[in-house]
Amino acid sequence: MGRAKKNKPRRQRGSAAEAAYVCGVDGVAIRQARPGEGRQVLDLLSTIDTDYDDLDYAGQHIDAGTYATSGAGLRRALVAEAEGAAGLVGALLALPPGRLLRRLQAAEAPRSVVGGVARSIAKLKAVAVAPDRRGDGIGEALVRAFVDEYGAAGYDVLYAQVDIDKPALARWYGQLGFEALGAGAPLRLDPQGRVAIYPLDGEQLVVRDLT
Repeated sequence: MGRAKKNKPRRQRGSAAEAAYVCGVDGVAIRQARPGEGRQVLDLLSTIDTDYDDLDYAGQHIDAGTYATSGAGLRRALVAEAEGAAGLVGALLALPPGRLLRRLQAAEAPRSVVGGVARSIAKLKAVAVAPDRRGDGIGEALVRAFVDEYGAAGYDVLYAQVDIDKPALARWYGQLGFEALGAGAPLRLDPQGRVAIYPLDGEQLVVRDLT
């Protein structure tokens, strides 16, 4: 058996609620967020100037301990904590592709189709690291934990949306195995292109194929 790659998270055994990852960054552990940590997660994500309109929803469900079980598909709120730090030093939110699921439901797609999409495609909604810990590899470890978690759950495709005017961020994702599709290019999910995920204006998709 070969050696584990540097910073490669490994799923530790235990209940889903207490799942943790060995991330390879000295003194840092990655795990799922616990009830009551919603505010800390939102404060971290606010450092990346995000305007996501559903972060309050995420924070409320994290505090209630129901984020992972709210709605169809797999949701994850992953956090990084460091020895000696007063609070969390990193956070990542992941969830099913909500806009696509709503379009399918509006088109009266069969429930099996909607459920299949929710259980095979996941969006990395946001990832952030505390300003004083950036450059330490914590963000990379969080993304690898996300990939590991959804790969183990049998998902096929992971993606995130990146601002076009932040090419360094797209390159960062590229180092983690994601492919940038380019400005306005959709992620087509069937050979005919009838089912697709489109980036917002000024953004591009970065995609990780797990198949």
